[in-house]
Amino acid sequence: MTKHTPIKSAGPNAPAIWGGKLPLTLPAFILACMATPAHAGMTVYDLTDVARLRLEDISFYGFLLLLATLGIRLLWNFLARDFSRLPRLSFLKALSLTGLLSLLMLLILVMISGAREILTPGAWYCQGSHYRPNDVGNREMRQQSIEALRAALLQYAHTHDGRFPPHDYVSEIPSKVWEAPDSSGTRYIYVAGLTLGQSNALLVCEPLNFGQQRLILFADGRIQSSKTEEIHQLMGVQEQR
Repeated sequence: MTKHTPIKSAGPNAPAIWGGKLPLTLPAFILACMATPAHAGMTVYDLTDVARLRLEDISFYGFLLLLATLGIRLLWNFLARDFSRLPRLSFLKALSLTGLLSLLMLLILVMISGAREILTPGAWYCQGSHYRPNDVGNREMRQQSIEALRAALLQYAHTHDGRFPPHDYVSEIPSKVWEAPDSSGTRYIYVAGLTLGQSNALLVCEPLNFGQQRLILFADGRIQSSKTEEIHQLMGVQEQR
């Protein structure tokens, strides 16, 4: 007969392997998270830098949303102890309330931005879905800057058979002359391929961050102030030609 060795009991205080006081699944999970992926010569599809940054932003704001949800839920349920009329919030209800409050705050901020643009016209310019300060020089400084560029362009044209530069990076004109008078040093918008004979052709205009009323330079040397819509029309007519 085969003798069976009795299995000794580990006792009530011994750690359990799968569901007791010392689970092995937690260290295994931590080690799995710390492990680096092994490609082993297989085709790897990775995100671009822009997509990775977008994903990081979404993850960060998602974490903030969940954190704010927990804070609102704890605060609401704490107040519900003293006010019997207040119902207790579940996590899903707290998440819905946090989302509604976030949308309301976004709407208020958009309204404040619009009112700020109305009260201080020209001091802010729209970039995407928000406004940025229009930290450009005054009118006199802008006039002097575009006049300096006009002098450089006319001098170039007179020495090149009436033709203006093929691009705005020619060595004959310093790079500083192409920069508009704002804090970021934005370059002027230049229309290449023109000559002195095209008197009504738009040659240079100020960049978009100078507001709706911008200074423009024609091929014959005239400088005037025009709206953005008029500048687009002039460029459209020249492109059709």
